[in-house]
Amino acid sequence: MPVHPLISDHAISLSATLAATIGLEEAILLSVLNDAARLQTQPQARLNSDTLRRQVPFWNDDTITRVLSSLIDKGLLQIHGPAFTQAAGIVFSFANAPAQTVQTPRHAPAKDTRSVPARPAPMPEQWQPSEEAVQRLEQHGIPRAFSFSQLDAFVLQGQEQGSNRNDWNTRFFRFIKNQWVYAQNDAGRFRRQQERTGFQPSQEEALPITADWQPSSDALQILQRASIDPQFIQDAVPEFVLYWQERGDVFKTWNSKFIQHVRQQWARFTAAVEHSPMPTRIESNWQPAEDCYDILGMGHIPREFATALVGEFVLYWRDSNQVHNSWNSRFLQYVKQQWAKRHAASSAVSTTGGNNGQQTTAQPGYSTAEASVSRLSDTSWAK
Repeated sequence: MPVHPLISDHAISLSATLAATIGLEEAILLSVLNDAARLQTQPQARLNSDTLRRQVPFWNDDTITRVLSSLIDKGLLQIHGPAFTQAAGIVFSFANAPAQTVQTPRHAPAKDTRSVPARPAPMPEQWQPSEEAVQRLEQHGIPRAFSFSQLDAFVLQGQEQGSNRNDWNTRFFRFIKNQWVYAQNDAGRFRRQQERTGFQPSQEEALPITADWQPSSDALQILQRASIDPQFIQDAVPEFVLYWQERGDVFKTWNSKFIQHVRQQWARFTAAVEHSPMPTRIESNWQPAEDCYDILGMGHIPREFATALVGEFVLYWRDSNQVHNSWNSRFLQYVKQQWAKRHAASSAVSTTGGNNGQQTTAQPGYSTAEASVSRLSDTSWAK
């Protein structure tokens, strides 16, 4: 009986950039599952539990279950049916993977594949690459997981350009190849730096997020390559830190969580916030669009906090008598920055013990008229 390819002893192909983005353990397991899926043709792949254990003999069942759960939480994997420890095997599919092409019945007449090329069309909001494009990338040594990790950035770029095209798959292929070259160059520079300095990073531990946490330069580079406004990225840091501090969870993949957080907000922001071609003065009864509250909710900023800032926001811009294309986008920036200042003030109070040990329920910089005047005097958000 021939030996199944997954049972044979072989090296696991691993992308250093993918490991830095989603975590080393997650990248290892995703690579194993990707190899298993390539040997099958059905939309939902199946992998025997014993085969999976032999592929990762350095892990026990608890570790495998934990890493599987992490991939599910990150939105990279879907498990269909019983959990790993409750079944003889797992049935899985990759999140965001394109649907399999429906096969023509065996006795049905073959269709003429020499069809007229598709008419040029704008980038659809839920566009997915063809299986052929993904397989071509795999033939060039680019893992399927890496290709789909860049899908959001490609779709956003296509929507922002607003072009009508009939070659989106070809453009996706070129885009992913360029991103892969960037990623490999970054990984190569990191390895050369290690060789020069002799520095060997220790195994990263799962830790709670700290009050002064900042995204890594690699995470910022990934987001900026997706054409996300750097100021939008920085404004998202305090809300991200505050939410996870209050949750108290521990992870070793804070950067990948932040990338996902910002990408989701940016996609909603660019799709929802209007930009009028004609700058206008703000109306005295102006109210933010409902989409604004939805976007702020994605950043875990309470609606009541944002609502309480509407009056002073309108008052400032009415008095300044300026005109702008999008008051909603300026309001979003203003609320995010005020939320960041609240977080900074809260951190300062907790560090110093606050008011000689006395507790206060007032929100920092929010409870007095003097505080409102102070907030309005800071117009960095208005530039």
